[in-house]
Amino acid sequence: MRNLSLPRMQFRQGGIKMQNVFAATLAALEKGQSVVRVSVMKSNGSTPRSAGAVMAVFEDGSTTGTIGGGSVENASHMAAKGMQPGTSTVHEFDLTNADAANLGMVCGGNMTVLLDSLLPDTTNIALIKEMLAHWQSGKHRLLVTSLSTSGTVINREIAHTGGNFPKIVRTPLTHETSDSIHFIEPIHIPETVHFIGAGHVAHATAKLAAFTGFRVVVVDDREEFANAERYPEASEIRVEESLTNCLPKSLGKSDFVVIMTRGHLHDRDVLAQALKTNAGYIGMIGSKKKKAAVYKSLLEDGYIQTDLDMVHCPIGLTIGADTPEEIAISIMGELITARKQN
Repeated sequence: MRNLSLPRMQFRQGGIKMQNVFAATLAALEKGQSVVRVSVMKSNGSTPRSAGAVMAVFEDGSTTGTIGGGSVENASHMAAKGMQPGTSTVHEFDLTNADAANLGMVCGGNMTVLLDSLLPDTTNIALIKEMLAHWQSGKHRLLVTSLSTSGTVINREIAHTGGNFPKIVRTPLTHETSDSIHFIEPIHIPETVHFIGAGHVAHATAKLAAFTGFRVVVVDDREEFANAERYPEASEIRVEESLTNCLPKSLGKSDFVVIMTRGHLHDRDVLAQALKTNAGYIGMIGSKKKKAAVYKSLLEDGYIQTDLDMVHCPIGLTIGADTPEEIAISIMGELITARKQN
C-alpha cells in the first residue's frame, strides 16, 4: 500500500449504480479489453464517498461510475491508466493533511481505495456474469476480494450468506488478518419503488428514484401515461385495466409503494391493497382533508388505526415543495431515509 499525492485537477463522473458498472465491465472484458475496477474499501471521517463506491476505468481512459469525484477520483483515474494489466494495488488518501487543505478539500477524513485490473479471461468473465445473474435473480450474495498485505489480489469469489457470513452483509466491510485482507462487498438487491399512478409527480420522482439506486416499477390504467417513452428508467411498466387489484401480494420489506393515482377513490383502493402486503414503505400523496376521508373509509371497512399509522401521508418531507420537481425531491428524501432504516 502507498499514499498518493492529490493533483489539482478535477475529474468527475455522474453517479451510476454498482450493477451498471459491472455490466459495463463485462461488456469490455468480452471485447478482449482489460478493465481496472476502482473501489472504496474503507472510509473514515468526512469523505467524498463511503465504502462500496465503485468506478471502472477502461483501456481508452473512459470511466463509468464514481468514487466521489474531485482530486481523489482523478488521482485514482490517473493511477489506473498507468497500471499493468492484471496487477492490483491499494492507495491510502489522507484528506486531513496540508495537501488536502491546499487543494481546497475540506473533507477531513481518510479513504482506502482498491485498484484491481481485471484481465479479459474466462475466469473474470464468468465471475462478473455470475454477479449480474444474482442481481437479476434477487439472491443476496457477496463479492469477496482477497489481497496480500502488500495490496496484490490473491482471489476473487462469490460467497453465499451463511457459513463465514451468518448474517446478511448490507454494507461493505474489510476483514484483516496477519497475512491477508478480505474486502467483502454485498451484491445489493435494490429496493423497488412501485409508482401507482404515472402522472406528472410520478414522472419527476421516478427519475430521481432510478438516479439514487432504486428499481422503478410504474403502474397505471392509462397507456398514454405509463409507457417506455415517458419512463425510460423503469424496469417494469404495467398498464392495468383497473387499479383495484394492481399490487402483487408478495411485496416485502424491500418494496416501497408510492400511491399517486388520478383520484381519491383510486388512491383509497390501492392503499387498501398495500396494507395487506408486507411492503417496507407505503406513502400516499394528498392533502390532510384527503387523508382524513380515505382513512375514515378504510376504518369503516375494518382496517385498524395501527395499519394506517404505517402510512406516510401526506407523502414526502416538509420542505415547502410546490412544483412536481420539488415534490419529487421531498418524496425521495423520505424514501432514502426509509431505505437507510430498513
